[in-house]
Amino acid sequence: MKKRPIYLYVLLTLSAILSSFTLVGTFFGSEKITNTSSYKGLSETVVKQIVEVTERSLVFLHNIPHKILVILSILLLIAAIVFIVKKKILYANFAYIAYVLLGIIGTIYNYIGGMPLNNLYKDQTMRATAISSTRVLTIIYFAFNILFIVIVFFKMKRQQQDLAKEELQ
Repeated sequence: MKKRPIYLYVLLTLSAILSSFTLVGTFFGSEKITNTSSYKGLSETVVKQIVEVTERSLVFLHNIPHKILVILSILLLIAAIVFIVKKKILYANFAYIAYVLLGIIGTIYNYIGGMPLNNLYKDQTMRATAISSTRVLTIIYFAFNILFIVIVFFKMKRQQQDLAKEELQ
C-alpha cells in the first residue's frame, strides 16, 4: 500500500489559498485609494505620502510582468493539482518545485521593483521603516519558499528510498 502524500496536499492547499489572494489582488484590485479614514491622527503631508507610495505600489503590482508571473504560478499550481489527482506524485512534486522557484523569482522581482518606491517618503523615519519592512518581508518569503522546497525534496528522497526497498523485496 502506497502512502498518500499528505505533505503535498497541505503545501498545495496553502499555496492555492495564497495564490488566490494574489490573483484577485493583481487582476481585480484597485489602483486608487479613496478612503483615508484609517490614517486619522497623521498629518496631511504624511497621509499624502502614504497614499502616493501605496498607489504607486499598486500600479507596480498590476503591471504586465507581474501579471505574467501570477498566471504562470497559477498554471503550475493547477498542473501540480492535476498530477496529484492522477496519482503522478513525482510530476506533482516537480510542478510544485517549479511553482516555488517561480515564487522566488517573483519575490526578487517585487523587491527590486518595489524598493525604489520607499524613497518617495520624505520623512527619514518613514523611509527607514518602509525599507526595513520590505527587507523583512522579503526574507520571510524566501524562508518559506526554501522551507517548502526542502520539504518536497526530503519527501521525494524518502519516496525514492521506499521504492528502492520495495524493489529489493
